[in-house]
Amino acid sequence: MNYRVSPKKAIVFKILYLVCSAAVVAYTAYIFIENLAHGIRASLTLDDIVLLISSLISMLFEGAIMGFIVRSFKLPTILMKNLVFKNDGEPYVPGIVLVSVGIAITLAMSVVFFVSAFVTNFVSMSLRAQYFILDVGLTLLVNLLFTLIYFFVFRHESGSFAII
Repeated sequence: MNYRVSPKKAIVFKILYLVCSAAVVAYTAYIFIENLAHGIRASLTLDDIVLLISSLISMLFEGAIMGFIVRSFKLPTILMKNLVFKNDGEPYVPGIVLVSVGIAITLAMSVVFFVSAFVTNFVSMSLRAQYFILDVGLTLLVNLLFTLIYFFVFRHESGSFAII
C-alpha cells in the first residue's frame, strides 16, 4: 500500500535532484559548445563529430530527466520506483545492489577522469574525450545516487514506497 510523505520532504528531494541534474546539463552544454568551437576552429574530424553527437544525446537525456522532475512538482509521480521496489512495494534487492555498485563504479570513474582532466593528465586520451567521459560518469552518478536516496528516504517501514 502506498503512503504519502510530507510535501516538504518530497519538495526538498525534487529540488536537490533538479539542481544536481541542472549542473550536469550545464556541464554537458559546456562540453558541447567546447567541442563545437574546436570543430569550427579546426576542421571537424570524425572524433569531433562523435563527441558532438554524444554530448547532444547526453544533454537531451539529462534534460528529459529534468523535465520529468519538473512535471512531478505538479502531479505526484513515481520517480524511480521500478529500480528499487517490486510492484507490490517490497524492496528489490538486485536493483539496490545494481544501483549501489553503479554508484561506486561511476564515482571512481568520475574521480579518475576529473583528476586526469583538471589536475594532471595521466590518462592517454584527448582532453575533450576525458571531459565527455567525466560527463557520462556524472550523469550516471547523479541519477543512481538519487535512486538510492529515494529508496532510503521514501520507503515506508511496511515495505511500501511513497509516491512523490
